Amino acid sequence: MLQSVILAAVLAVPPAPAHTTGNLAGAVHDTRGAVVAGADLTVLVPDSPNIAARARTDAAGHFKVTGLDAGAYTIQIDRGGWAEWAPGRTDTPSAYAVVAGRTTFADSVVPAAGRLTGRVLDASGAPAAGVAVSAEDDEHARDFTGTTAADGRYSLRVAPNETYVLRFTDGHFAQYAPSTADRSAASRHPVGAGRTVRADNRLLPGASVSGKLLGADGAPVAGAQVGYVDNNAGSASAITDANGDYTIAKLPPGDFKVYFRTTEGQLQWAYQALSYAEADTFTLPAGGTATVDDQLLPVS
Repeated sequence: MLQSVILAAVLAVPPAPAHTTGNLAGAVHDTRGAVVAGADLTVLVPDSPNIAARARTDAAGHFKVTGLDAGAYTIQIDRGGWAEWAPGRTDTPSAYAVVAGRTTFADSVVPAAGRLTGRVLDASGAPAAGVAVSAEDDEHARDFTGTTAADGRYSLRVAPNETYVLRFTDGHFAQYAPSTADRSAASRHPVGAGRTVRADNRLLPGASVSGKLLGADGAPVAGAQVGYVDNNAGSASAITDANGDYTIAKLPPGDFKVYFRTTEGQLQWAYQALSYAEADTFTLPAGGTATVDDQLLPVS
């Protein structure tokens, strides 16, 4: 009788539920053997825009994604400005089969990041601090940016195995290494995986525009916005001081026009023109200066 009760109790216990999901796990290192920590991973369904899961590598480069439906998945690894596919490809990702109740391992070895470094000097030979530096990858229409330190040095982490043009923007004047305002004359810098390429540069001198704005009554106009507009859609501005004077520095050479906008909203182009089309065109020589004074028209 007791045996019958025990048997009935055993038979009454429901079977353990079958696993319906599986896991993806692995580690990410680069080609120099370094751990790739803090990389954002996106788990995707192949040939679909659907995102199945997201994860991030830990301090040891490890990751684990749980609760995935059985099926095939690809893994995109974000390197901070560019991405690669597991197990370490820039294209043609591998598909990893996830089986219910199992963990599929997907380790990756990705190309080590490259680096562009150097020192930037101004036209006088002194360190140029605060210059915006951009490594431009034309093939992929992307760039990697930074700023020079107090000693003029910069260091940019870039996608490996690509070629870059270096742009330096000092104020409103964008120029390229080595010391040219013509992008087509700029050097091309190939950067391999795990390699550091040095590219120093000496800046060309910037030009400047200055002048004075007077009111219709001949008195200085303070607080007016002065706008510089060049033929390449570049722009810059300044505010007139108590004497009506202004200066806009670190400009590229070339043709430009100037407008004035008072605090009362009166807009005028030099010289005493009411529109861009009617405005005079001025020319800045390389590293030179131009003076554009004007007097406001009477307000009717």
